[in-house]
Amino acid sequence: MSSPKIEIKDLFPRISKSCKNCNTCCKTYGWLLKKEAEKFIKKGYSVISLNDSTFCIDSFKKDGRGDLILEEIPRCRFYQKRECFIQKNKPLDCKLFPLKTKFYKDSCVLGLSLGCNYISNLDDKEKKKLFQRVIKFIKEMNKKQLNEYLNLMQEVNSISKPKKFWMKKLMAFKKDANSWELIPFHN
Repeated sequence: MSSPKIEIKDLFPRISKSCKNCNTCCKTYGWLLKKEAEKFIKKGYSVISLNDSTFCIDSFKKDGRGDLILEEIPRCRFYQKRECFIQKNKPLDCKLFPLKTKFYKDSCVLGLSLGCNYISNLDDKEKKKLFQRVIKFIKEMNKKQLNEYLNLMQEVNSISKPKKFWMKKLMAFKKDANSWELIPFHN
């Protein structure tokens, strides 16, 4: 008997408690899939378009002339008082954190950020269960949405200097045309 499909809201149980005690995250550009950007614009949220195909939440600081300071990763404008004020409308990239991606030409690895307090505070048994839950979730994820997400993250990787972080690598994908295919992975 197969277990029920994992909902994204249940992917990281009790993470919000860890987040409220941390206050180091949500320093992000807030990357948006195209449909998310369209929804944000309709709601009146400020969105920035890079290269006419990559979108992010406008949380940038501005210099004395009003120009965006792109070199400094901003604190998300929707993060206040140690919580997200758009919880129900969070972009997929935010919902998936602490899931991270690393790219190598036409392949990528998905894993969990080991710098995240939520991950580091889990015991070994809880981590193992979480790793399996994340793998199951990604394998069951809507293929179109997964491809859109990985394509967005690849584009972000190509136009920005990726942050350095430690991760527990969980899965690998190889790009074939515009589609990402799961490949065997041994960590």
